[in-house]
Parts: sequence; C-alpha cells; structure tokens
Amino acid sequence: MRKSLSTLAWLVATTFSPLANAQSTSETVVENGVTYQVTRQVIQRSVPTTEYQTREQKVYRPQVTTQYQSYQQTYLTPVTEYQWVSRMHGAWNPFQQPYYTTELAPVTRWEARPSTVQVPVARTDWVEETRTTQVPVTTYHTVADEISAKRAISVAPGAGTAIASRPIGGQQLDKDPPSGPSPLRSSSDAYRR
Repeated sequence: MRKSLSTLAWLVATTFSPLANAQSTSETVVENGVTYQVTRQVIQRSVPTTEYQTREQKVYRPQVTTQYQSYQQTYLTPVTEYQWVSRMHGAWNPFQQPYYTTELAPVTRWEARPSTVQVPVARTDWVEETRTTQVPVTTYHTVADEISAKRAISVAPGAGTAIASRPIGGQQLDKDPPSGPSPLRSSSDAYRR
C-alpha cells in the first residue's frame, strides 16, 4: 500500500511540476469587432543535450611472453655391439660327432645417458596502457515554452452580421459542385422513401 502511494505521489509531482513553474498572463484583444481574451502561459521545461567528451582511462592488457627453461633428463638408449659367439652343433645327434663354430653376432644393451631438454614456459604479464575514448555526457538546460489560447468573449453589434455572412470553411469557388440533391443518387433511391 505504501509503495503504491509513493508511486502515485511521484506521478502527481512529475505531472504537475511544469505547471507549478508556469507563468500565466492574460490580455483582451479586439479584432474585427470581436473581443478575444488571449491567455499566454510560459512553461519551463528541461531539455537534455548530449555531448561527447574525450576522456583518458587506464586499462590493463595481457602480454604473453614465452621463455625456454632447461631441464636435465636421463634417457635409455640401445647400444648394439658385435661379439664373437661360439655355438655347438650336433650335440643331440647320435650319428654325428658334435662340433663348435664361432661367429660374430649382434649383442644389444641399454645405456642411461643424460640430456638437456628445452621446455617452453608461457608467462602472462598485465601491462598498463592509457587509452583515449569518447564518452557521452548528458547535461540538462531549461527552455521556456509559450502556450497561447484565444477565446471570444463578446461581439460588437455590427460585427456579428459580417461574421455570419461568411460561408463556413471559407469562400465558395467556381468549380465547387452544386449544393443541391446528390447527382449520384439513383432513381431507385427515390422510390424507397
């Protein structure tokens, strides 16, 4: 209930606030034998004007830099060497005498070796920057509006006939249609009456 009353009070205040600032003057004017009362009212109203002003503001923008860091790493690598290897042939054959042969054969072993690895590391720095922007700024200034109203009060005795003799809407022109019965009415309309 309170909220609706405060809203109603605000609406009444904003509606009638220009009328409270209004200055009213009244005068009597005679034209062609007719006396008019002319009322002029000056109302003050606010008019917004928007201008763009240049402003400087500080902003921070990200700047990414990439640096390489060195790390020590140990990895295993295969090393292959050829060695003389002896083999015995015919050991399980009872009809043959066993014998030995010697030949070169590849032998692989794994060795641990150290190495240096370059790893990229990204770093974000926030850099301060000054930018110039156009900002809209609205200002209000007061303008006086004049409203005038003209109302007939009285008519002089000789002026009334001059006013009444004039046709309504101005003078009749030569090319105007006649003011008699409508030429568009059909004969059947006459019998319906």
